Amino acid sequence: MNESVVARWRPLGLSLAVHLGIVLLLGSGWWLMRSEPPAAQVLAIEAVVVDPQSLQALGSPAFAPPAPAPPRPAAVPDTPPAVLPTLPPKLPPKAEPEAAARPAPAPQPAAKPSAAERAAADAKRREEQAQRKADEQRRAEAKQQAAEREKADRARLAEQQKAAEDARLRAEREADLRRQLEAEERGAAARASGQAAQWAAAIQGRIQRAWIRPASARAGLDCTVAVTQVPGGEVVAVRVLACNGDDTVRQSIEAAVLRASPLPVPPDPSLFERNIEVRFKPND
Repeated sequence: MNESVVARWRPLGLSLAVHLGIVLLLGSGWWLMRSEPPAAQVLAIEAVVVDPQSLQALGSPAFAPPAPAPPRPAAVPDTPPAVLPTLPPKLPPKAEPEAAARPAPAPQPAAKPSAAERAAADAKRREEQAQRKADEQRRAEAKQQAAEREKADRARLAEQQKAAEDARLRAEREADLRRQLEAEERGAAARASGQAAQWAAAIQGRIQRAWIRPASARAGLDCTVAVTQVPGGEVVAVRVLACNGDDTVRQSIEAAVLRASPLPVPPDPSLFERNIEVRFKPND
């Protein structure tokens, strides 16, 4: 009787154990999806163990254990792949309150130099100051010497330019003097040859031919006329000096000189004179 009960409840126990294992597997997978994977657990299956020797001791074929049924393959649940939980970012470690509140160490005062070190530093400083003064004095002297040289060069150049200008002016004066002497010599030679008298006669004849005799002109008219001309004979000014005629006669003579311009040129250029006096004495 007991063996049949055990044989009847054994498959049920195995089925319950399998289903309980499946439920535990599904629950563990769901828990892994929500939190960190727990440590591996060993599933315990409760079963009743029957000793075969005790069954054989009964000697009854009714209590012989039935042949074990072939095990059915356990259904593998479709469990989703384990998803690793996302860990929060690591925060920097917080500073310890004691270390943050601890004050910084006070700076240690520098060691005071000794009397020998101070004396050496003072001596070095005085030497550097003396060196700087010497350098500044040398630069000032060099600058002054350069300024003096430049001044001397300018003075020498000015003297050379003045000497060259004096030489040029002296050469020009000498050349003018030679030309004047040569002109005077030619003029003297021309006057000696009678060319000056011929030129004066030609000017007088040109003025008399241009004169319009007024009604007040009397016989024996004799006047001296000052004439200013330029090279080429063009008259630029005329004035009657001495004349035995009246104002009408004087004006007629001045008009005649202007109408006669340009006057005849001298046969020799050395005879030309800018200011000449012409004697106006018409033939009655």
